[in-house]
Amino acid sequence: MPYKLAAYHGDTLAVPQIVLTHLAQADGDTVRTALYVLQTGDTDPRTIARALGLPSIESARRALQYWAGAGLLENGKAAAPLVPAEEKAASIDLASLNDPYVAVLCEEAQTAFGKALSRSEMQRLVALYLNDGWQPDVILLCCAEVTRQGRRSVAAVARELPRWREDGVESGEDAERYLRKVKQREEWCADAAAQFGIAPTALTRWERGAIARWHEEWGIGRDMIDEALLRAGSKNTIRYVDGILRAWRAQGITTVAAARGQGQLSGSNILATERPAVQQPAASAQKDLFNRDWTAMFDEEG
Repeated sequence: MPYKLAAYHGDTLAVPQIVLTHLAQADGDTVRTALYVLQTGDTDPRTIARALGLPSIESARRALQYWAGAGLLENGKAAAPLVPAEEKAASIDLASLNDPYVAVLCEEAQTAFGKALSRSEMQRLVALYLNDGWQPDVILLCCAEVTRQGRRSVAAVARELPRWREDGVESGEDAERYLRKVKQREEWCADAAAQFGIAPTALTRWERGAIARWHEEWGIGRDMIDEALLRAGSKNTIRYVDGILRAWRAQGITTVAAARGQGQLSGSNILATERPAVQQPAASAQKDLFNRDWTAMFDEEG
């Protein structure tokens, strides 16, 4: 029996035709953002991302930009003159503030840094709370994190927090989730560095991102990285191994057994502590997956 529209006697939402004409072009999150804005009138990407459960605040910003380009949204107010963050912070009169969080924020931040803050530093710290909308517990978690990294300053906190916001951090719970992810990535990078025989501090930003991608997006574990290293032979760089792992993923190879089933290496001639010498491929194996020039196939990213 075919469906039919049920009788509806509650509130209704008027949807402009422009939204309907973009249904085939816009993705689900973009359409949901339009409906949310039409219902609430709220165009703050932070609250939109939180209310709709979007992957990040940036995805909400992209949706708003899409609808601005489509003509659904417009900038209805003149752009305010830009005021440097330092000037806005300097205008805060700490003595006149009655907010109990201010005193706690300044005291706990000094404890985290292990040093006294100057008046200008405290003003900048409080500005993160009053002007930029950060919750005190998030600011203090960030203070602890930059201190762990060896950067004991409010300036370091001010630079770090926007990165957190790009990752969807708004609350203390978000910050704790983010810090757990950071710790996990550091452990993966340390483990991978040991596999490749290099110091973790020698890893480039791209290499750290690649290692995180192997685990977070591709679900690759240490055993598959070891196998790819064996395939790489003397070309045992992270970028070259990334090319091998990328090709395996494209072909649906997700286990060591499946990788070894492609030929050349088997359980009887693989040593966990050694890598096979590079050999010239036989004529019959010219098209073998693991004899390709990975460096040529996968150019440097980012």
